Amino acid sequence: MTTRIEQGWSGRTYWSRSAVVLPLLGIMMALGTSPALAGDHDRDRSHERHDSNVPESKFYGKVEKIPAERIGTWVVNKREITVTKDTRIKEEHGSAVTGAYVEVEGTNNGTLFTAHKIDVKRPRK
Repeated sequence: MTTRIEQGWSGRTYWSRSAVVLPLLGIMMALGTSPALAGDHDRDRSHERHDSNVPESKFYGKVEKIPAERIGTWVVNKREITVTKDTRIKEEHGSAVTGAYVEVEGTNNGTLFTAHKIDVKRPRK
């Protein structure tokens, strides 16, 4: 909803968007989303899924082994990683298949590396 404001003898009409913008900002703030980040709320949510006491780490490598169901133990750069149903697999630059070059983000508790995100990258030359 906008408000119409007429000014002086020139007959110009001005519209105020504050009647729309302010309530919209209030809703966004109530939802915990700032206007500058409104499009970023769907970014990587992996930080919500793991214990904050375990540091996040990242590495790159070639996929050497993937289970048929894609959930289970993958081998990337000779490292075994656990992929769960919550692992986000981004395939913007190709499919997550054997031979693909990927970025793996996750946590390592000392014995087990759990992937929170696997992002297929463009092949390295």
